[in-house]
Amino acid sequence: MKDKKVLRNDSKITSRFLIAAKVVAIITAVVFFISFSLGTVNATISKQISNQYQDQQLGVIKKNVNEGQIHFIGKVIHVSNGHVISQKVVDQYRSLANQLEQRDQRNQDVAALYNGKTMYKNDVTEDRLDSLDKTLLKEKNQDVYQTQKNKLDTIKIWFEQTKDVSKYINDLWDKFNNNKASLTIKNISMVNTYDKLIKNRQVKNDLSHKVSTMNDYYNSHSNEDSKLANAKAELAALQNSPLTMKYKPANVDIISSLENSSKATDSLQQAGITDKHVLYYDKSKSEITFMTLTGDNYVADGSAINVSNGNVTSGSYTIKNIINSASDSAAIITDQSSSSFGKYLNDANESSLAQLGISDADNSTADYNAARPVFWFKNNSSLSTSIYFGNSSTIGFIHSGGNNYSNGVSVSNSGLSTIQAKATNGLLFYVK
Repeated sequence: MKDKKVLRNDSKITSRFLIAAKVVAIITAVVFFISFSLGTVNATISKQISNQYQDQQLGVIKKNVNEGQIHFIGKVIHVSNGHVISQKVVDQYRSLANQLEQRDQRNQDVAALYNGKTMYKNDVTEDRLDSLDKTLLKEKNQDVYQTQKNKLDTIKIWFEQTKDVSKYINDLWDKFNNNKASLTIKNISMVNTYDKLIKNRQVKNDLSHKVSTMNDYYNSHSNEDSKLANAKAELAALQNSPLTMKYKPANVDIISSLENSSKATDSLQQAGITDKHVLYYDKSKSEITFMTLTGDNYVADGSAINVSNGNVTSGSYTIKNIINSASDSAAIITDQSSSSFGKYLNDANESSLAQLGISDADNSTADYNAARPVFWFKNNSSLSTSIYFGNSSTIGFIHSGGNNYSNGVSVSNSGLSTIQAKATNGLLFYVK
């Protein structure tokens, strides 16, 4: 009997050990599973953060980040309240979010300088421009920096240019009041051209009375012979200052040369062109000029823009699009067998291209003449800000910098800015 009791006790002890072992195994498995899960979550989030960088080691964030993914990560970290996501991953996220916030602030600071698309605000000062110029250097992505820098430099040129205009018109106004008879066609032509270059509404309003008064006086006191004699003088063109250099006010005399206008009129009439406004490229002079049809003649509207390099066949083209900071998904259909040849797509993707009958569109060709069946702007960053023109068989660009491909016209940054400010989609571009 005693032996049986001992056996029963031994059996109970063994059972309890087995149960305890199972509990320990289950607890161990749960702990392992939780640890594994937490490790996987942290690794996944860390990878998603890394994917937002062009070069994480150098701290270069991509130009176009996945904002939805970043927002989701922020929510996960907030909900976890320090219990799931490791501090290392949290620090990675905060660093990324902070840099993106600073990038966005710099974009806002540059945008705040603009009053519409073609004017700058009254509170713009030289100190503010210089300070913002230094702040932009904090951006490590070269493409993002260049976009911000170009927009800032445009304001810099407008600011200096407007100061130059204001000084000239005010000085001439003082001389005019001292001796009204001293006003010549050169003076009045400069006043009228300068007036078009003013990029601040307040300054323009302040000078409008002086400009109109001098124009009224000249028009009522000059005969046609004196106008013709003065107009035949060849005058210096406004020099285009590159955006990368400090703007230097030019000593300018600008009028519409009768000889140039006559030549342009003859060329356009021989081509059967009767459009009211034409962007005229004279290859022999390496100049681009906006021309306006006045009566039977085309007259230059503003100063000529110097062309540093041009390789375009003579003929008529149409301004298709004014390109400003084209996205990586911007594209042009280059398949000449397609009815959509020359079509500009601001956000091309597999679906939108398929609707146009375009497939296998991926390529890395920088030369838009050779890219098939689509030219992607991401393959040629020099065209991300440009003017796209073309006809039924050709696509081309007016641009600044970059390679000089066929059907391309290269001008200075400020020259490109001037054309972009005045040109519109559908404008006739004539090359002589």
